[in-house]
Amino acid sequence: MLPKRGAEAELRRTTYLGREAVEKSRVPKGYRLPALDEALRKARIRTEARLIGEARAAGVSVPILYDIDLVENKLVMEFIEGPTAKAVLEAGGRKADDVCGMIGEAVARLHGADIVHGDLTTSNMILRGGRLVLIDFSLGERTSSVESKGVDLRLLKEALTSAHARGPEHFEAVARAYRRRYAGAAEVLAKAKEIEERGRYT
Repeated sequence: MLPKRGAEAELRRTTYLGREAVEKSRVPKGYRLPALDEALRKARIRTEARLIGEARAAGVSVPILYDIDLVENKLVMEFIEGPTAKAVLEAGGRKADDVCGMIGEAVARLHGADIVHGDLTTSNMILRGGRLVLIDFSLGERTSSVESKGVDLRLLKEALTSAHARGPEHFEAVARAYRRRYAGAAEVLAKAKEIEERGRYT
């Protein structure tokens, strides 16, 4: 079964030592020189695995990594069962407000540890047992750059406002939780606003 194929990776359900798992393989790119392609895929697999570990150390719920295969350029990780944050926000109600708070706190923890997720959409967040689990760090990086963190928040705002009727309210709730948890929040939120305005005039 191949539940998802993106531009960078293929995902498929599997089992690992009897546990439900997901195998994520980096897709070869025919337009790149084979040796360069291989080196890039290996580097990105390593980076994603490292970021998952660092996010966990920062207190963010992420899938457990079961295996890193640098020959086949793939990761095997825990399968997370539960609704996406997107589905919860679409359903609305009190639970949606709670999820916004969880998103703000999770992103604050990442940014506080100088981790940028790179693809903060509500489809990359799964609610399991009352906790928000962040998945897919394939576009992530380790950086203290306020610009990069601002881009992270700008993408999140875009994802919320384009996919959800109450998107602007949801983002405000996310921003409140982000401010509470992260000391550098004001600077990053100002940068996100600046990036948004830049986009309007270009």
